[in-house]
Amino acid sequence: MIKKLIIPISSLLLMHSVSTFAQPYYGDSQSSCDYEIPPGQSLIDGNSSPVPPGSTICLIGGERGPLRVRNIEGTEENPIVIRNKDKQVLTTPYEYSLALNNVSWLRVTSTPDPDTGEYGISLGGTLGVGQLSHHIELDNLEIYRARFAGMLIKTDPNCNPATWAENFTMEGVYIHDNYIHHTEEGEGMYIGYTALKRQLECNGKDTTVYPHQITDIHIYDNTLENTAADGIQVGAIQSGARIENNRIYRTGVSPFAPVWQNTGIQAGGNDILISGNHIMQSGGNGMMLDGDNIRVINNLVHSAGENGIFARNKAQQSTDISGGLPHIYQGNTVIKSADYAIKLYATDTSSAHILSNNLIETDGIIDVTGKQRTFSYLNDSVNRSEINNRHYITQ
Repeated sequence: MIKKLIIPISSLLLMHSVSTFAQPYYGDSQSSCDYEIPPGQSLIDGNSSPVPPGSTICLIGGERGPLRVRNIEGTEENPIVIRNKDKQVLTTPYEYSLALNNVSWLRVTSTPDPDTGEYGISLGGTLGVGQLSHHIELDNLEIYRARFAGMLIKTDPNCNPATWAENFTMEGVYIHDNYIHHTEEGEGMYIGYTALKRQLECNGKDTTVYPHQITDIHIYDNTLENTAADGIQVGAIQSGARIENNRIYRTGVSPFAPVWQNTGIQAGGNDILISGNHIMQSGGNGMMLDGDNIRVINNLVHSAGENGIFARNKAQQSTDISGGLPHIYQGNTVIKSADYAIKLYATDTSSAHILSNNLIETDGIIDVTGKQRTFSYLNDSVNRSEINNRHYITQ
């Protein structure tokens, strides 16, 4: 039996083709509807209307305004699914389109509109995930014309100790098979708090608080186009990050002033795999990486506005730190970067960085030291081994 749950409305815009469905982590996108949410409903609140684990919440097709979902919790065995019922759900461009607050073990997905084949959920505005949310899967969604970032996923530390790093880690974030395009001011994906700490006044006292870390995050098979700032930005990675097989085209088309945060992929933290991505025409670096134990394998970076890949680590920024695990750059193709193919400033690692079997194409213009603009290192404290890399020069 279909239950009516909790209840703004709006207009339309452009779409794209729908990608192949990946194996879900959290719930079945084809499961029958336990609740139906009409276009006029703007809030789903588990505190006022409980949603049991294992439930499927279906959004009825048509134009709608933004939707807030809060205080609902599935389980690992019985996650909660939010999807379109059948026809396309379309939100008008707005400050946000979907806000997920204090939710866990939740999947937001869609099935194609049976008449048009377009994405079943097309969101005009930011999809936000915050307020201690964790174990979230976001897939097969279109996000367009977000005023800021297409996806904004983090819990900012505040005077509530529950938001502090020692008390909360965001785990189990899976983002795949989405199409994000034409953000107006921010990134395609903005994930994690980017500052190392935050100064607040809590109960009349100056207080330093530290943001949560992220572990077990997979970002794969997404398409991002024409983003104002970075394509994908992920910070505060503790471990277990995989950024794979994404297609990223034209990032940093309207970056923050002065010009910054205009990369294809920006990632900070440790234990990161970046593999199989295609990055074309980034406004700045194709990738900007900061951390230890970073593996960059089989990516294509074409026409970066600065370096194809720029990387560093905490040791490069503090002489008190050393011994981090090295980076691996293997099998990448870097074509026509405005500066170097790979600029590696990660220092004082426990062993040598490996740069092997990379293919680099440049215009042949040499740098001020008289060297080709293939690899550049901060100094000899960058311990590295170059193996079987190839360099081609074209006009």
